[in-house]
Amino acid sequence: MLKTLVLSICFTICLSHSQPQGHHPGLRHDLDTDEIIAQAGYSPETHVVTTEDGYMLKLHRIPGDGPVVFCQHGLEDSSSTWVLAGPDHGGIGFRLAEQGYDVWLGNYRGNSYSRGHISLNADTDNEFWQFTWDEMAKYDLPAELNYVLDKTGKEKIYYIGHSMGTTTYMVMNSLDQSWADKVELAVLLAPIAYVEHMASPLKYLTPFLGMIDWIVEHLGIGEFLPSNWLMDFIASFACGENKPLEFVCENIVFLLCGYDQEQMNATMMSTVASHIPAGTSSYTIIHYAQEIKSGNFEGMDWGDDDRNMQHHGSTTPPTYNLRDVNTKIALFWGDNDWLAQPQDLLKIFAGLPNIVENFQIPWEGWNHFDFLYAIDVDIYQNPHLLEVLQSHPIE
Repeated sequence: MLKTLVLSICFTICLSHSQPQGHHPGLRHDLDTDEIIAQAGYSPETHVVTTEDGYMLKLHRIPGDGPVVFCQHGLEDSSSTWVLAGPDHGGIGFRLAEQGYDVWLGNYRGNSYSRGHISLNADTDNEFWQFTWDEMAKYDLPAELNYVLDKTGKEKIYYIGHSMGTTTYMVMNSLDQSWADKVELAVLLAPIAYVEHMASPLKYLTPFLGMIDWIVEHLGIGEFLPSNWLMDFIASFACGENKPLEFVCENIVFLLCGYDQEQMNATMMSTVASHIPAGTSSYTIIHYAQEIKSGNFEGMDWGDDDRNMQHHGSTTPPTYNLRDVNTKIALFWGDNDWLAQPQDLLKIFAGLPNIVENFQIPWEGWNHFDFLYAIDVDIYQNPHLLEVLQSHPIE
């Protein structure tokens, strides 16, 4: 703990000597990812990757001369999450760029940056939204990473995922062990595989899972756009008599993922609200709810043999085995994460065969979004994150 605090103080002092000259965006804004990067004094790049099944994904880049770090967002989020706090308040993308890393930021299908498709219209075609994180792990993440490897000419890169960005990496690597040859280290912030003990109000949807069409009607037909009834239903559990910040009770993502009021920067909450929820399918939400009920780390059950065959090539969903994840893994977790509860984390600890770092954030109450937006992220997390990357150099 003392070591972490000392490193953090030195880390903060050094920032004043490492940041590029430029106008840093304030905490209140509704800028796109590339605009945030540009206002911080960097020269952003935007790239588009088309997946095997036709989805067009936008990648953002903060070019650097050092090793590649690919960052993948979580549930209902986007590439902006890595830079939203800005260079003055601990944005992970900027902390990496300051160290010279070549920073790439991914966007999964269905979010505000990845609504394109070679033949489907996200606004009018319900077929566009027939996916969960199964497809993100099978198509999106491999396409993004292979594009970056090809574009940069690198043989190995680093990976940082948050929330669903950890789920998809573990699925991808469990299905294809060759990723250990391409990814030197995967850093998983708020790791999610098993969710049986999830504290999120999402668990209250499990009794209705036999009526997927009815749930989708209230989550949103295709795109996740919860009805007023569902918002009130979830808020009744998430808010109750505690009366948290009004912002929390009005934002579906914080209702589902939780909050840490002591670490919430009230000044930037309107900015967060303008970027999340960033968009996903209703089925992505249902997929996690199914795992709460089953207690397994497995694919989405689409409810009938034909649809399961279409998505999985089998009538039953696949089970994902953490023992098959052979990349070196660094875990960062908090004690108050509604989506990653201790009992479920223990299964990850026991299942992953190659954990090289298992770090509990030394703050009581650290929650799901504290990894990205906490007031003290430069004290409790970012210095050690950089230290871990440096301790696993790419030869």
